[in-house]
Amino acid sequence: MDTMSKSELEAVLSSRLPQCSIVCSINADSSLSVEVIGPDKQQFMIANIDRTQYHGVSGTNRLVREILEEMVMSRQSSNLT
Repeated sequence: MDTMSKSELEAVLSSRLPQCSIVCSINADSSLSVEVIGPDKQQFMIANIDRTQYHGVSGTNRLVREILEEMVMSRQSSNLT
């Protein structure tokens, strides 16, 4: 993922999260920020992702799993309030 462009990252993540809207930003330090708008219109932001930690298909799978986990945790915490 550390060699992928913004549009490539958005395409890969969008294909893996087809019911979500994905917007990526590559920061000055090469880290990645991902904004996800879920099918229920709930918005999530994951910032400062170290792209060098996510290599190839397995890295993409891991990042998608982590995004989904963040979405679930965020929903659970918002249901507590």
